Amino acid sequence: MQRSSPPAGRYSMHCKDKDDDVAQGGINFHWDKDEDLRIMVGGSMYIHPHISTVTYLTDLGAPTMVVSKRVHPMTGEYIHEMDTPVEGYVSWPKRGKHLSFDGRYLHAAPSDLMIDGLFDKQCQFDTTSDMDTKTKRILTRQHRRVTFLVNIWLSHKPFNVNPFPETMIGNLSKVDLFGSDMKLFDRNADQQKDEKMSHTTTKVLVNKDGEASLENGSKVELIKKTWSMGQKDETIDVQMPVDTIQEQQTNGSDIAISWNDREINLSGTSA
Repeated sequence: MQRSSPPAGRYSMHCKDKDDDVAQGGINFHWDKDEDLRIMVGGSMYIHPHISTVTYLTDLGAPTMVVSKRVHPMTGEYIHEMDTPVEGYVSWPKRGKHLSFDGRYLHAAPSDLMIDGLFDKQCQFDTTSDMDTKTKRILTRQHRRVTFLVNIWLSHKPFNVNPFPETMIGNLSKVDLFGSDMKLFDRNADQQKDEKMSHTTTKVLVNKDGEASLENGSKVELIKKTWSMGQKDETIDVQMPVDTIQEQQTNGSDIAISWNDREINLSGTSA
């Protein structure tokens, strides 16, 4: 399926886009939904995909953060599940890595979970005096956060979304994904094996007193983060183990977090 593209570079988080709010702040917290249907009925209906997926095409940029907070599909009001821990997942980009989650869940890519200045450093690359403009442009495009996002819908077809036109198929890249032309992940077997072995999921538990610890009992510091959810009066406040999250960035690993419900606060009106 296809739909109109967002503004150029919106989801690439290109470090040079200094005037781009998304590039600087990351992708706001939001729910995947049938956007056109929601607008048609006045903004209150939230029909979600069955599964949301992210495939990372580069190792750069902010992590994906998923939180098990939902809205009522017919009213858009926040669903508060008393006495149920809120589960969260933070996934660092790693080329070829695939993430899937419940399409009803709140998610974002907050750039301030990265170490200050790291994204600009990731985007740097060596140039030579004889390097032509085309080569520089290609290198620039390679040094940005790029993901392939696919939502899976069951028993519902989003409005104004149509099958990819057959007339455009001939314009797609001619790449043998299973043969010698496979350059996307560009790693040899030993590298892939080492990366698979190094990939881990660190679990952080936040208890009722607002204190956090790892599974082995080690204490973890929490930092309150406040993020926009796309509207001026809409924010999410979360107690985050920022240091623990940043420690996992190098190997592209993940962090699973379990909060007491009061540790996450959604304010404003859903959108």
